[in-house]
Amino acid sequence: MGAFQGNLTYKLFFVEGELPDDWKDRYLQSIRKFSFEELTPDSEEEEAMGWVSVLRPLQTDFVLNNVVYDDFLCLGLRKDRYTLPSDLLKAHLEELQREFMRKNEKQRLSKFEREDLKTIVKRRLKEQTLPKMKVTDMVWQLSAKRVRYWSQSASQVEVFQEFFEDTFGLNLLPASPYIYALQNDLDDDELTNLATVEPANLVTGSPTIDY
Repeated sequence: MGAFQGNLTYKLFFVEGELPDDWKDRYLQSIRKFSFEELTPDSEEEEAMGWVSVLRPLQTDFVLNNVVYDDFLCLGLRKDRYTLPSDLLKAHLEELQREFMRKNEKQRLSKFEREDLKTIVKRRLKEQTLPKMKVTDMVWQLSAKRVRYWSQSASQVEVFQEFFEDTFGLNLLPASPYIYALQNDLDDDELTNLATVEPANLVTGSPTIDY
């Protein structure tokens, strides 16, 4: 799901805080630190997440020119995950357990042996498959302090928000009428009044539809 293709459905955030004077160098280093790292069959990890180029999801060699475009900082948040069919995993595991007990003349397996054999089966299956890849784009309009993330999934948005804040050290505030109002440099009295605003129904009577 992206900023340059697909639909225009995104989640809007406001950035709380100011850019540091050395933001270009600092953010570039931080993006590299939180960049995507490929999953490998030998790893116990079954999913991985990190930043990639917004235009090339396999590229994690970041320089300023492939991150910042005029007033916009653009990245893709890539998440890969191995999805092993549970029935297939179970079948291979039972086969390996039987083979192990036969070779070692055992009637039962210890907990450690069961876990060790499960790890071996998972690694073998990972070697025969590829993880599923999903990339969701993020565009940060620096001067306006607005971030757009191309997903409406509550769980994905929550993960993105935390990942952004860990990377850049700035808080993200989900857009809402209250947050919009706060962006307009209100004085103290206006802020006090805003805090006491209650929802109101502006429609009276029953709605009618003319055919």
